[in-house]
Amino acid sequence: MKFLSRIDEFLIKEKSNLVGHIEVYNACKKVINLVHSSNKEMSEICNELDIRSINIFYGETGTGKTTLSYSLAKYALDEFEAELYEINMQHVITSDLGKTLENFHSAYEEIKELSANGNGIVLFLDEVDRLIVDRNQTNEVSEMKRAFISFMDFLQSISFENRITILATTNCFELLDPALKRRFSFQYEIKCNRFELDLYLNAIKKITKRN
Repeated sequence: MKFLSRIDEFLIKEKSNLVGHIEVYNACKKVINLVHSSNKEMSEICNELDIRSINIFYGETGTGKTTLSYSLAKYALDEFEAELYEINMQHVITSDLGKTLENFHSAYEEIKELSANGNGIVLFLDEVDRLIVDRNQTNEVSEMKRAFISFMDFLQSISFENRITILATTNCFELLDPALKRRFSFQYEIKCNRFELDLYLNAIKKITKRN
């Protein structure tokens, strides 16, 4: 069973109309350029510095985290033919004892295999807080705790050579396990400040005039 779904190029374009957050977008682009290019010398430098394109965007609902993710995915697709995938959690998490952890491991292997195509891949983890638990919560079943630890191990195992970009989003960053937070190389708080609001309003005006 395949545990990953490829997100269609048309859907990526449809959801990538970014308004604002240009500084974060450009910062992420620079790392994507490093990870997905074929520059061997740069690869060695990034390995030495432990630079990996593992990003998490956090903030309130409606601030543009998902749109930012799709915009970066579109850039990676256009520039490096790196396709966008997401994990089918409804297939991974099961009531069968021991099966969930096995499925997580299979999903990670699938990710590594897909990334070996030369172009790498982009993995979108929307609302990543739904997939993980706090190890200190006593009401979580032990298998899900083990799955959570395996998820952290997976993030830690991603090397520069894998050419994997991870784009995760969450509305509950403060509730995430501190150890998990450390697995994300780049953490960006996404806000809708006055400048971003003006950009949104201008975009709405343009669309209204066009229609």
